[in-house]
Amino acid sequence: MKNDRLFAITYTLLHKKTVTASSLSKDLGVSIRTIYRDIETLSANGIPIYCTQGKGGGISIMGHYSIDKALLSDAEQNEILMALQGASVTGHLNLKPSIDKLSGIFQKEVDDWIEIDFTGWSQTNSTRSDFEAIKRAIQESLLLSFSYYNNKGKESTRNVQPYKLIYKGTQWYLYAYCMNKCDYRYFKLNRLKNLHLTQEKFEKNTNIMPSLYYKEDTKEMIHLTLKIQKEMAFRVYDEFGEATITDNMDHFIVNAQIPLNPWLIQYLLGYGASLEILEPKSLREAYKKELNQVLNKYL
Repeated sequence: MKNDRLFAITYTLLHKKTVTASSLSKDLGVSIRTIYRDIETLSANGIPIYCTQGKGGGISIMGHYSIDKALLSDAEQNEILMALQGASVTGHLNLKPSIDKLSGIFQKEVDDWIEIDFTGWSQTNSTRSDFEAIKRAIQESLLLSFSYYNNKGKESTRNVQPYKLIYKGTQWYLYAYCMNKCDYRYFKLNRLKNLHLTQEKFEKNTNIMPSLYYKEDTKEMIHLTLKIQKEMAFRVYDEFGEATITDNMDHFIVNAQIPLNPWLIQYLLGYGASLEILEPKSLREAYKKELNQVLNKYL
């Protein structure tokens, strides 16, 4: 703990040049007396720290002092800091201490150049703690257990060996070896419940390389031809980005390959009266049947 604090003080001084003992005390959660003892320790070990009194005074480090950073070019230093910032703004990783330390080593101001939020408006502290637990399980090769809901809404208990977190499209996935199914699987994080991080270790298979082409339980694809009104343009371009979209003045004709899943009709119903299924005829009939069932509830 003390060594971490000594590093933190050094990096803070390299970054801010002059700070007060009270601000260091507040940031590091120790007494002012402890800060001054740490300063004495650093000075005794050759780090040129000095104190000045009066207005604008405080604890400073000699301007010529820097930690050796010659192994990295200026561009490489910037790339490292920007990469850490990009990872930090996902909301899942607390990398600020690392960014502050490296900016101190490199003697660079860190530009607040990016803001990303993958989490959605409804993210809870539980979601964040689950993410941290999964990250730790991957890093330390610890088994995870959780309840999982498949695309049919069926709940099952899974025990897995976690390998990687993947963000694809608009979803977070856990790639893991499922001990229940004896196979490598993708799990959507928003379908995981009651996550438990065990202390049981497993031996990782270093030859595993997850494909970024995610497949649901069904592998069957269906070709759709849809007529969608222009007021749904924001959804058309967001959700059918890789499809063939034809702009026909007051509506779009969308040709797309979509997995034939049980939720497909419910998904299309979300377009309301703005959507018409042109092809295939079988899906058009199934859609009509679903609409009649909904209508009968209000008759």
